[in-house]
Amino acid sequence: MNKNQQRNLIGTADAIGDDLALAWNHVATLRALQKHAHSNPKLIEVHNHFFFTITKALWDVLLLKLSHCTDTKREAKGFPKFFRQLKKYSPEEATLEETIKKQEKVLQQLSTQEKVKKWRNEIIAHHTNAADGLQFFEDHQVTLDEVEKLVTKHRDILQASTFPLFNLGFKIKDHGPRAHRGVNKLFASLKESPTKQSRGTSR
Repeated sequence: MNKNQQRNLIGTADAIGDDLALAWNHVATLRALQKHAHSNPKLIEVHNHFFFTITKALWDVLLLKLSHCTDTKREAKGFPKFFRQLKKYSPEEATLEETIKKQEKVLQQLSTQEKVKKWRNEIIAHHTNAADGLQFFEDHQVTLDEVEKLVTKHRDILQASTFPLFNLGFKIKDHGPRAHRGVNKLFASLKESPTKQSRGTSR
């Protein structure tokens, strides 16, 4: 593998890592919103439209980021391209070939990824007849627990090749604590605002 090939391969791996980091950030934000929704239902009710809009947007982008990982378009920077590059750049490395086969099989068996693909194709990128009605949502429900496991599994698949080749890992969960702090600050501000408004009125 020459330097240009290394650069191309690492570029694809970095793109996948970035998508996974953003996906984890969105999961953490949704987790924090979920927590506050349970403990502050009145605030959610007062700002219902805002939270509905934010939650839907976060889910849409989250599922899109995850769908990037298995995008089969030739120039799309997902696992299909990553594996093609690995095979092309290191055709005679038997150990690596076994790793690729194993990780491709793991990727194909991720049931949550199949549901993500359905959401992307039937709801987010297009609005098809199959998505009308409750049946689609019942058949393809995706939980935050499932998404967290999927993101972690994708990271493991990526690092199975990047660690032995380049000693390269991906800290995809670093944004999680920041996301929680941001949502906590938002709710603290919303709790304070009625008090501040009432004080301003009394003056």
